[in-house]
Amino acid sequence: LTLVAATEVIRSIDSGPDGSDSVVATAGSDIDVTFIPQRDGDPAIDRLIREMFSQLMDICIARCGLEVGYAYRLFEDCGKLDHQTACGLLDARLIIGANRLFIQFEDAFWMGFNPPEFIFSKIEERDAILEKYGRSPRGVEPNLKEGAGGLRDLQTAVWLTQANHQLNAARVRGERSFEALRDFSEVSKEDVVALAEAKELVFLVRNTLHALVGKERDELAVTRQEEVARLLGYADDPELKKFQGQIPISSRLVPPVEIFMGDLFRALALIRRVADQIIRRVGNSRHILGLGIDSECRRVVPSIPPLYNYDPNWLLWIFELPQRYNLELSELMEREAVSALVKKPEIRDMAEASEVFTTMLSRLGKVYPTLQKMADLGILGWLLPEFGALMDLIPYDPSHDHTVGQHTLLVIKNLEALLKPENDEEAEMGLLLRNLPHPEYLMMAVLIHDAGKATPGRPHSEIGTEIVEVVCRRLGWAQEGKETVKFLVGSHLIMAETSRLRDTNREDTIREFTEQVNDIDRLNMLYLLTYADTRAVGEGVWTQVKGRFLSELWRRSLAVLSDEEPIEMNEATLTRARNRLFKNLSLDNLPEEEVSEHIQSMPPNYLLSQSQKQMAMHIGFVKRVREGEPVVDFLEERASTFTELTVCTYDDPQPGLLAKIAGVLYAADLNVHNSEVITRRTKRDTIALDTLWADYRGRQLTAGKHREVTANLTKVLKGELTVAEILARKRPLISQKTNQVDPEPIKYLTGCIVQHQKNEALSVVELRGPDVPGVFYRYCEAFARLGWDIQSAKVSTWHGQARIAFYLTGVGDLPEIKVRDAIIRSLPVE
Repeated sequence: LTLVAATEVIRSIDSGPDGSDSVVATAGSDIDVTFIPQRDGDPAIDRLIREMFSQLMDICIARCGLEVGYAYRLFEDCGKLDHQTACGLLDARLIIGANRLFIQFEDAFWMGFNPPEFIFSKIEERDAILEKYGRSPRGVEPNLKEGAGGLRDLQTAVWLTQANHQLNAARVRGERSFEALRDFSEVSKEDVVALAEAKELVFLVRNTLHALVGKERDELAVTRQEEVARLLGYADDPELKKFQGQIPISSRLVPPVEIFMGDLFRALALIRRVADQIIRRVGNSRHILGLGIDSECRRVVPSIPPLYNYDPNWLLWIFELPQRYNLELSELMEREAVSALVKKPEIRDMAEASEVFTTMLSRLGKVYPTLQKMADLGILGWLLPEFGALMDLIPYDPSHDHTVGQHTLLVIKNLEALLKPENDEEAEMGLLLRNLPHPEYLMMAVLIHDAGKATPGRPHSEIGTEIVEVVCRRLGWAQEGKETVKFLVGSHLIMAETSRLRDTNREDTIREFTEQVNDIDRLNMLYLLTYADTRAVGEGVWTQVKGRFLSELWRRSLAVLSDEEPIEMNEATLTRARNRLFKNLSLDNLPEEEVSEHIQSMPPNYLLSQSQKQMAMHIGFVKRVREGEPVVDFLEERASTFTELTVCTYDDPQPGLLAKIAGVLYAADLNVHNSEVITRRTKRDTIALDTLWADYRGRQLTAGKHREVTANLTKVLKGELTVAEILARKRPLISQKTNQVDPEPIKYLTGCIVQHQKNEALSVVELRGPDVPGVFYRYCEAFARLGWDIQSAKVSTWHGQARIAFYLTGVGDLPEIKVRDAIIRSLPVE
């Protein structure tokens, strides 16, 4: 049995006064202890380890207050160590036990050591830390461990030197590490001497800070700098104290703390400069990656060209290795790959190819650039012929800006952009993406989601599920992965359609959707896929309004699938919701009788969908209406591209209120995206609360539009002005013919789908036609003339086409053809 230890800092592994190695615990540092048995399962050794462990924990932790990490390692574990564990073993030294066993363990460690893996991982890790803490060593409050010029810079320089010259520099520790930097990393003698002095100062400051605070503290705060300077002897001269930094720098004695910090900054800057030089030099060295592949100057190059005699899987490794190590593909390697594909090589080991490709799909943040390069060189189409057919395929939808294959790659690009979000919604989606248990499922679904477009004649999502079967079988994917990808490909249009054209505040909408998407992980993946897919279609297709609809559907579905919200609100649940709202709204200093009346008179979907703040506002609106003035209110969120318009007024006895509102908005050149009609019925009166989302030329309404809409709507609602009179001033005259069949209205309606709800007297009528100004108003006016009452409406525009879904009462059970004819007859014409 051998016991070895590695402390956190180089300072603590130094030569003792007699020249022998000693371990000195630094204040606030931790010690990692490893038990190494000659063989596993020996009862005597097991008993000894348990006793030693107990004694060690008692002394180090209970009595000395040190932080101790511990491990139990066998020789065969050495080839499976991550780069963080390897760092500790690079500095490991024998504490007690058989020296022969320690040497055997070191030999096993270096036999299993992968220099490129370690080197590139440490470089990436260090780069990420500097990105967080800052790359300048002259921060006002420097971090002495992770910051530029701190402990990690010096350690990384030594570790990389050891890894890059493992045969010569591997087993050097303490002050001999500086000899290794001089001999193997081309650091000058002068810099080696200065580096040793800089290290002594930085470590002395860090130890002093630890002792002063009484625990590990690596950030030298401004409030601690003067005290640390004093403890290190910078304030011993009494003449320095009386000036207290009040004299200009050119003519005064410099305060001790400034002298101290100047010395520290110069030490940190030296360490950062030398460490950066070593990191770049080691990273740019030639490294053997295997499979006939090397890296040089951080670029993948062939070791011995040509490579086409090797196993064809090298065509995948030349992408997996750069992705893993953040390397570039050299021009020579690209030419080798293109030349190899000309010979149409067959994959010999599909299991290995599948493992490599699946790993590449799982590395979030690095998938898009890898797949884009693979597609450009033809490698992706070679591995997945189903995708290769898409790269030059023109999409049938004219709204797409790219070929089907390039669109697919841009979907992945949009997904990975969420990892660096620009707003709160993207940050939330980015968190979902990071937390996916199998991101490779989502990436594979993206690659295949439009593959069915290469085979016209049937819905491409339906063909896509068949392609998934073929691809996943060929790659040997497990059933779980195959079924998840099949679901995402077959359902990749459902969430977009539902969010854009269905009322997500209705129970039946959420019920139908969650019956199809009945798993939280699948819901999250479908949400991300729908977002990224829509954004990749073309410029201007994605809007904030579509994003709002999509996120609302996701949130409500997530609440249902998480059992946080019932799909159906029964009487007991409704009573609890009303009691809770009554209590909360009463706390807003609203009259209890007004709160009670409002809650009791509103439909269940209102109680589910509206916030407490909105309800309080609506109660105020009702009070103003009863005082004789209709309310026109505008709500706009910061950075939003649309305005939420709420109109509160006495309801018309006949259907047509929404048509009046839509007509005024049409006259103001506004685009309507969504409308929600809520009727508040009491014994006293019937009041309408209509909410519409609209924009003016893709932006929020201007102050001038606020005034125009408010003035015109108020006059219309009071009966002082008609919509026709307003339109006569703003638009060409509109004929008021209601019973004459005119060929003009047909151009506004090219499609009509009707769904009658079985459980209530409600019909969903989805209309399609060109996206021309006023189309929403024309439909609303037609329904008013037919006596059909609008409950809500969703507007979705796409490349010059409009699809509007209306939730209507009064339609009865009319068949689709009669509904269509009735609407055409009732459409107002210019």
